[in-house]
Amino acid sequence: MSILVPSDEDGLRRALAPVHRRYAGHVHARLRRTGHFWQGRFGAVVMDETHLAAALRYVAFNPVRAGLADQPRDWAWSSAHAHLSASNDGITALAPVLARFPDFAGFLDTPADGAAIKRLRQAETIGRPLGDDGFVSALEDRCGSPLKPARRGPRPRPQADGALAPSLSS
Repeated sequence: MSILVPSDEDGLRRALAPVHRRYAGHVHARLRRTGHFWQGRFGAVVMDETHLAAALRYVAFNPVRAGLADQPRDWAWSSAHAHLSASNDGITALAPVLARFPDFAGFLDTPADGAAIKRLRQAETIGRPLGDDGFVSALEDRCGSPLKPARRGPRPRPQADGALAPSLSS
């Protein structure tokens, strides 16, 4: 798994789109298929360490869930080979993952956190950061913007004297 940090909002799409098109074309030609190749677009979610672990495990097991391999290490296109052997394959950045999970085999043997995966999928759809309140609050302080969901419903209107009008639920 690689962590890509685009320099601008559209950078990740621009970098990966040609690769996706070429690879999909190659596989379609080889398998004599047409139609959608990728399950969905790539996702980019700011997340805390707990959710990063869940996302890393989820990505490593994608080929297993798809029936393409028995274990993550068996899928030729996975970074699991490099992480399990701790050897540089020329593509995978080992340090960010192995610094967090030095026993990568043990990490993969740990059962998946289904609740964290569900939150990850939701965050990917909504586009909000994923983490506990302290993590999201620190991000809000750092970027100077609210990142937590606002209260639902209409905003209270200010009255002529500057006070807020009472809401219907009060």
